[in-house]
Amino acid sequence: MKRLAGMALLFALTAAAAYSNVGDDINALRQAYGATGKKAMNAMIFQKNGYSICVYFDGGRSAMEIFTRDGSVKNKTDITEEDVKSILAQESNGQTWNPVTSKSGHQTWLRSDNRLIARLSEADDAESGAPAKALVIMSNEK
Repeated sequence: MKRLAGMALLFALTAAAAYSNVGDDINALRQAYGATGKKAMNAMIFQKNGYSICVYFDGGRSAMEIFTRDGSVKNKTDITEEDVKSILAQESNGQTWNPVTSKSGHQTWLRSDNRLIARLSEADDAESGAPAKALVIMSNEK
């Protein structure tokens, strides 16, 4: 039983290391998401664990990260509620995420330190073959 608990803890720590945090620099992003990020204008796009993560920068630090499913994992073609919970947990930095009402009607959360805001966006045209949902996490700094 102790071995099983230890393996579960190791898995949780490994999963936690799979994500970076909004506010990290490029070195931390590459360590978390892999060195193969592709530059696209003022953003970098990483592929990790079935996600495409588009990172936008401000002053050399991640200011916004957009998570979509990239189709590389069978039966994981769109962001699920479990994905949202997992990603928000990784971005919590010891804080809690609280749902807030948005004018758009999209599911939106504000981190308890008010430094980050997250929104689950849905594409208007899901027939395009692209993922219909994206989780957007961005800095809420003034």
